Amino acid sequence: MGSMYRHMRKPNTLALIIMVVAASVCFSVARSDNGVTVDDATCLTCHDGMDKTLANGPHRLASEIENPAVPVACEKCHEGAAEHVDNPSRETIKTVAEMPAHDAVQLCSQCHVAHVALDNYGLDAHAVQELNCADCHRVHGTSPKLLLDDNAKFCEKCHQDKVTDGMGRTSHPIRGGFVTCLSCHRFVKRQSDDLAYQMQGTCRSCHPEQAGPFLYEHDAVNAYSVENGGCTECHAPHGSENDRLLKQPGQMLCRQCHMVPAKHLYNQAHGNAWARYDCTVCHTAVHGSFDSNIFLDPNLEARWGGHCFNCHSLNQ
Repeated sequence: MGSMYRHMRKPNTLALIIMVVAASVCFSVARSDNGVTVDDATCLTCHDGMDKTLANGPHRLASEIENPAVPVACEKCHEGAAEHVDNPSRETIKTVAEMPAHDAVQLCSQCHVAHVALDNYGLDAHAVQELNCADCHRVHGTSPKLLLDDNAKFCEKCHQDKVTDGMGRTSHPIRGGFVTCLSCHRFVKRQSDDLAYQMQGTCRSCHPEQAGPFLYEHDAVNAYSVENGGCTECHAPHGSENDRLLKQPGQMLCRQCHMVPAKHLYNQAHGNAWARYDCTVCHTAVHGSFDSNIFLDPNLEARWGGHCFNCHSLNQ
């Protein structure tokens, strides 16, 4: 026993007595590579209080729990504990964050099922990048799901392009903290490769007025009708230089899918005025309508002098 403590910093007499007694009881003992055992009490002699940072989370030390389901111990996550006891320098102990990504995943997977196995559908982009678990999580902490921060700012270090998008003239209120990356993205039980919850279903949770169902649906709004469809057909979810997060300004957005109707071209009844107005001046119900299958404003006559429906109807 003496050789284990020979090079440690000198504790006071009371602490030494407590440490020796605790070591003899061998709370939650784990084994290191060379067969020497190091218990939690030994680690806490120098790292006093670190057990408190685990107390309210899933990594609570097994030595503090009666009949623990999982044998969590300091040495389970920190490699080199036995050597560190003999030589308590920073170089003799490892944390998960300092490990190569593959080794960190292997270590954490002893207790945690990897994300790729948690009902993921499709490719796990983060696994391909071989991210270290500690790039997003902390073992010692009380944040929900042990994230590095509750606002998911850790996402920004890899996704700088999305940060730039969020600085556009219109953007989701990420900078104000009203939503975070995790409001829309998840990493387990997901249903698409972009890690969104359910594509347009995610948007509709905050924008139910655009969700319908409508008697007349706009196909572009529904993910099943357009490739990669849904809200992101028209909107840039992180930010845009256009109004309302639109990908294109004005009627240029509509013309990605729609030709200008022939009756709009050089129509003397309009005085060629159509060219000066966006499509949405008349076609206001772009998400869907209860009145018009071409999404016209039902109050069109009142707005334009009462003669529109001499030539037009709400439906075709």
